[in-house]
Amino acid sequence: MTERIAVFVDSCCDIPEEYLNKPGVYELPMQIIYKDRNYLDRVNITPEEVYDNLPTEIPKTSLPSGDSIQRTLDEAFVDGYTKIISISISSNLSGTFNFLNTFLEDDDRFTYKSFDTKQVAITAGLIAVVAKDLIDKEKTFEEVVTGVEKACLNARGYFCIPTLTYLRAGGRIGRVSSMVGGVLKLAPIITCNEEGIYTAIGKARGMKRGQKIMREKISEDIGDCQNYYLAVAHGADEKAGGQMLATLEEHGIHGTKEFFSKVGPALGVHTGPGLVGVAVVPMD
Repeated sequence: MTERIAVFVDSCCDIPEEYLNKPGVYELPMQIIYKDRNYLDRVNITPEEVYDNLPTEIPKTSLPSGDSIQRTLDEAFVDGYTKIISISISSNLSGTFNFLNTFLEDDDRFTYKSFDTKQVAITAGLIAVVAKDLIDKEKTFEEVVTGVEKACLNARGYFCIPTLTYLRAGGRIGRVSSMVGGVLKLAPIITCNEEGIYTAIGKARGMKRGQKIMREKISEDIGDCQNYYLAVAHGADEKAGGQMLATLEEHGIHGTKEFFSKVGPALGVHTGPGLVGVAVVPMD
């Protein structure tokens, strides 16, 4: 009998929409908090609305609520799932991993495995894609766990942003110098290090140069691998995102599976408009 395995993701994983709509995938929305109202990430607010409001107010973000986690667990149980693969962004960027674990530990209806991906956004989202693909291939729970562990080790992601204003305002600056993005139009290229903390690996004079550096890094990460998942995301700048995808393709970088999307509202709060990101998970 096929095991009934669900995938839980927090909304900052930015899992591709086509996977978000698959049966057995459950998203826990982060909260976006303004002075006069709270919103649910990717539910009742769009990235564009976040960006439009930034000159007036930079909102705060918070974990998925306990009520929403409990409702989602109940929903998964009613839907017939008995096992859960939980995918969260880096615990050094968000408390979601630890908070969700308190609910999973207390719920004896499920066998579960939680993953602190040490990544964020589309990089974590690609790891969730790997999990769902293994489940859809009817792999055992143990095989899925092994595959996701490997994906977490292999996943790499980079993003370039025109300013560090919003990372700094949200306290997510990590080990990225606050001066990099404000001098001579230098755009930092940022990744998550092994601890899951934002770290600058370079700086570019403009976003176009930044895309070139990211393409070179992704090419190094892929190496001779022929089977890899690839994702490109943008912060309300579809033209720039398309240029990133085009430069990858021009240099022979074609994922076994490829995804193109815009970042979700919660990440947009901390990066502002104009972000371009790329992520890869080598599968071999």
